Amino acid sequence: MKGVGRPLKELENIFEVICVMADAMECHWEIYQRCKILHRDISTNNILFSGRGSKIKGMLIDFDHAICEDDKDAVRHFKRTGTLPFMSINNLEGGKLEHSLLDDWESLIYILCWVGTYDWKKKDESGERP
Repeated sequence: MKGVGRPLKELENIFEVICVMADAMECHWEIYQRCKILHRDISTNNILFSGRGSKIKGMLIDFDHAICEDDKDAVRHFKRTGTLPFMSINNLEGGKLEHSLLDDWESLIYILCWVGTYDWKKKDESGERP
């Protein structure tokens, strides 16, 4: 069975980084607006992409920790969920606030910083990554 997408570390240029992250953010927003679902584990491993150049598309995957905000029976614990480097400050500190849309958006900002710093490396003049 062939995989659906490729990991963020395989992005080749800043245009691709921006497009893939924008698609992941749009996916998150649409799922929240239409279904009131919070992902609660947004990380570099949960954003994939397919295509290249102007046809590149990003996708958000792995909804194992997701909850529906409208589900009154959902487990509303304050236990930390997520991937450590991308958790919101509220989540890391074990805050008294439930996980919210803003916590997921904060994770997306941390991923953008991470990809720009660690996962994406600009090719040198020879076309090779350092």
